[in-house]
Amino acid sequence: MEFNSIPLSKIDFSDETFFVGSVGDISPLINSIKGLGLINLPILREKGEKYQIICGRRRLNACRELMLDEVLSKVYGWNEISNEECLEIIFNENRNRFSDMEKAELILKFRELCSLTESELIKRVLPCIGISPSLKNLKRYMRLAGLEREIKDAFYSQRITIEQALVLSELEGFARVEILRKVLLRFKLNINETREAVREIQEIGLRDKKGISETIDEILSKVGHGEIKSDSFRRELKSMRYPLLSKIEGEFRDCLKCLNLPKEVAIHYPPFFEGNYIEIRIKVESAERISQILSYLISVVEIGLIDRLMGIVREGRA
Repeated sequence: MEFNSIPLSKIDFSDETFFVGSVGDISPLINSIKGLGLINLPILREKGEKYQIICGRRRLNACRELMLDEVLSKVYGWNEISNEECLEIIFNENRNRFSDMEKAELILKFRELCSLTESELIKRVLPCIGISPSLKNLKRYMRLAGLEREIKDAFYSQRITIEQALVLSELEGFARVEILRKVLLRFKLNINETREAVREIQEIGLRDKKGISETIDEILSKVGHGEIKSDSFRRELKSMRYPLLSKIEGEFRDCLKCLNLPKEVAIHYPPFFEGNYIEIRIKVESAERISQILSYLISVVEIGLIDRLMGIVREGRA
């Protein structure tokens, strides 16, 4: 390995053999190089009359934006370093900032460039990059590595989480891209809401014999035009998946409004009405207020509104 000033014109930016992750926004890097210079040198490998990038693609892109003619780099000869050693350098140079997605892409590079078997990947590569060696973990990361670039870019730009990317990785390619575009990039869902939405969309599609895209479009059309909030989308999705349950929940909410309960009182029903009861919660700060609330509750019991509420719960349970 030598330290040489390499003309940017001789660096093959089209060669993505060792490209892992995303170039992303390099403007902070451009400003840093302007002010402090290039602190960490790129690592290159000779490739005929050109040079292959091992590490430092973002730095080199920033240098190119700054119209620099050449860049001081660490340079290996073509036969001086193997593909496997190059990949190990990539991880060691980035170990403190590598995401699970980048680790997944790196594992795929080990498999493709080094022709490693599943067993070799588990025994040699996973421990090397800080992953517990198991077939389950290997398959999990390989699913991430196999995601479409559009989904990976959504993760790298922080529009979806790694957990959401994993949920998408369990779907067929077309379905996961459609869910990304029409649901995850449009509505702010946490991981549990994401899993639930994906499951319900699939179940509706299977029940109605429709594709993922058609199912989502139908849900969106029922919500309305213009800006749609995530709560409205999830409510309509649930209504389509469980029409009877949604109807009964609506009746329960309407009945609650009729009760006109004090703000300190909340009434809950069992999930999916799987129980023959309601739960009344009272939050007060004085004994006098307790007495007032209990008197009010007795009055609504006497006029039959609580019986009506219980009847809705029993109907949902049936």
